Amino acid sequence: MRRQEKWVLFFLLFFFLVIRLYHLDLPPLEIEESWRQADTESMAWNFANYDFNPFHPNLNYDGPLPNIPALEIQVTTYIIAILYKLFGHHYFLARMVPLTFFLLSVVYLYLFVRMYLSGRGAVFSLLIYGILPINVYYSRAIMPESAALMFSIGGLYYFNIWVNGKEATLVGQTSFKVYLNLILSSVFLSLAIMTKPPVVFIALPMFYLCFQNFKWQWLKFPELWKYALVTLGLPLGYYFFSGRLAEHKFTLGISRDIVLKNALTAFYSQEAFLFFAGNIPKTLGITALFLAFLGLPLVTKRQSVILVWFGAMLLEVIFIVSPIRATYYLIFFIVPCALLIGNLLERILGGFRGKRWGTQIAAVVMAALILSIALESFYQVKPMFKINRHMVNQVKVVQEITAQDDLLVIGALEPCLLSLTDRRGWRYNLRNYSYVPEDPYEELNYYIARGAKYFVPIQGKVYGDRDGKIMAYIEETYPKIETVEGYPIYALR
Repeated sequence: MRRQEKWVLFFLLFFFLVIRLYHLDLPPLEIEESWRQADTESMAWNFANYDFNPFHPNLNYDGPLPNIPALEIQVTTYIIAILYKLFGHHYFLARMVPLTFFLLSVVYLYLFVRMYLSGRGAVFSLLIYGILPINVYYSRAIMPESAALMFSIGGLYYFNIWVNGKEATLVGQTSFKVYLNLILSSVFLSLAIMTKPPVVFIALPMFYLCFQNFKWQWLKFPELWKYALVTLGLPLGYYFFSGRLAEHKFTLGISRDIVLKNALTAFYSQEAFLFFAGNIPKTLGITALFLAFLGLPLVTKRQSVILVWFGAMLLEVIFIVSPIRATYYLIFFIVPCALLIGNLLERILGGFRGKRWGTQIAAVVMAALILSIALESFYQVKPMFKINRHMVNQVKVVQEITAQDDLLVIGALEPCLLSLTDRRGWRYNLRNYSYVPEDPYEELNYYIARGAKYFVPIQGKVYGDRDGKIMAYIEETYPKIETVEGYPIYALR
């Protein structure tokens, strides 16, 4: 990069950091994905305080520790745990880890896109990438998505460098740096797949790069077959190992029963339609979505890998996001969208160049479009930062009444309360496990026999108790402790 480009990149990184400082030291009490964030943070805390083995992530629900589920590799949580051990339990440390991964993804994205766009086009792409709604919020959320973004973009970048270097080796010029890039790509892509399996769709632009540069000759490259074996073999080996080690395998059931069974049909369902209608604005915003599709026909032959990348992530949306319907899985789709928008803005600038008042008109048009995206992003992201005041009160009450080693039963689907209070226990009335009695009264006795000391309804309600019979039974049977009106706790023993 030229010196001027380095300064522009540094400014963008600083700008992206500044706009993400809000609530940096806040526990996962925001309404948006508090469950996932609290789960992730609690695993880091359990690493630091209970079992520092990186292959032993422990969750706070499904009973006392150890409580090891079958999960993706815990890069984000383990780094947070190291920081906790060194500097203490501070939430800004937990948020700085995904934020750092995101800023690194910005650097790798710039290095990649600079091969296909001009300096201006690359800057426009990064600016859009950094201010899109989903990135503004989730890049500092205590979740592994930022790490998966960085590993996948970095892996694609190093693979592209290898492809360019491989052309030199075909004419007799060999270099260790060429193979080093392939090794780095393998490491990054393996970690990406182990962090978030849906990123495997990044293989499509990689196949395209091979075919674009070598036609079918790439099938004869032995190092490429070794690369594929290692890059896919390591994640497969890890997931097999994790599944064998885990005490609870419900996450494997999610992949099997929700994603795989419905991958081919979910996209056409009413549920998927309603999900995308409600979440696309939170992901891209209407302006950015319109500009991304407007930029599709402007991609040149030399830039066609961006188009393939867009198609690959669109497949991820169709086959993975549609059945699982989780907003944060859309984070991978917005990367090529940002490149399409950056290329479009560069074309707008080029289209007016040389004409009378051309520069001024182009500046006004681009400023209006970027401002529209930024304002829409602010409008979409602002509600995500809203604090769940009811959960704040619930956490305070539980921490005041119960001890850290008390086992709780919570009347909720989400285990957020257990994680935020640093307590262990069970979620009630879910009927998720075959070994737990289906009858809610027998289920409660099952937990009591295993050491449960308190029952905590969420704001006085129990999940799935529509007619209030379960809550009435608990009210009549167990002593109530209510230090704050509306937030009762019941002593089970």
